[in-house]
Amino acid sequence: MNESLPVNRVEMELNQWRSREERFSKLFNFSLSNNRSLIKEKLHHYERIGTKYKGTKNIEERFALQMLKQEKNKILKQLYPNLLVRLIRKLVVAPLIDQIAVRNDVKEEQKNNQALYDQVQRIGFKDLSSHIEQQLKQGQEQFTIPISYYVNEKERLYHELSFAKDQSGRYQFGGYKTTFQNESNPEENRSQYFKVQHENSINVTEAYNLLAGRAIQKEGSWRQLDLNDKDVSGDHRIKEFHSSYGYSLESALQELPLKELSNKTNACKLQDALRQGNRELVTLLKNGKEHQFYIEANPQFKSVNIYDGHSRKITLATALGDKKTETVRQIQKVSETPRMNHSRRNGLHVSQ
Repeated sequence: MNESLPVNRVEMELNQWRSREERFSKLFNFSLSNNRSLIKEKLHHYERIGTKYKGTKNIEERFALQMLKQEKNKILKQLYPNLLVRLIRKLVVAPLIDQIAVRNDVKEEQKNNQALYDQVQRIGFKDLSSHIEQQLKQGQEQFTIPISYYVNEKERLYHELSFAKDQSGRYQFGGYKTTFQNESNPEENRSQYFKVQHENSINVTEAYNLLAGRAIQKEGSWRQLDLNDKDVSGDHRIKEFHSSYGYSLESALQELPLKELSNKTNACKLQDALRQGNRELVTLLKNGKEHQFYIEANPQFKSVNIYDGHSRKITLATALGDKKTETVRQIQKVSETPRMNHSRRNGLHVSQ
């Protein structure tokens, strides 16, 4: 769309009606051109458009309204050949019908817009109502809203929220594309489009954790982006670890001498945070001494990853001071191949 030209909302609503007529013509075998019920509905639709935009200052919209007025007169003559009937309808009936229709449209629009604001907030995007409202007033078929912010000193997220009108002309929040940038390690920069669903949509926190390479639990299964494989649209394929795969976060945590596990409430909070994909600060106990590290869920290897204060992955033995500092990345790399070969029958599924 040419952004230098103002949006012609009248034209857009007329195109929506035309699309509606085309859909109906495909559904029914009989001709719709002389169908009285459809013609009446068309007239009501045109009258609502005329009332809705009668005060517009947009030259293109005003011209479209003039053409629309001529079309309405033709429809009136087709429906009501008698001049007296047309006059009574124009002066008495039409204004009442129009007022009721406009009030209903306003209520439905407000209801739809509020549902849109609530949905965006549930995903995790706060304080966007005014930005969305500005775009809704323009009446475009579709629009996007960009957002960017730092998660921490090194990591930044860019979101692009996508909105579009459905077949009924109501706006829907289709999804959002998130780009993850690690300024200290550009090799980790990556993007993913997350489609919004009515239930169990990926929220902003989960999107960040997925793009950071971590796993989340959703609808009873663990999900993780395959950072080495993409689909035709450029999105990373998703690895899913179902219950049959045999990963138990609770059991994996029990293998660690965690202070948090001594309190049921703290243990539940820790598990909930890890299921969202968070990397959590925990306290490991050894000989009465406390050692703080970070952990995250690792469903593929049925364990948890442990990190020191410098974000280096280490073994439990290293965390407890039993060995010199070492990474476990190579250990996992060696063991990954045989696991992946038998992944499907063991409960691992990779999206196609």
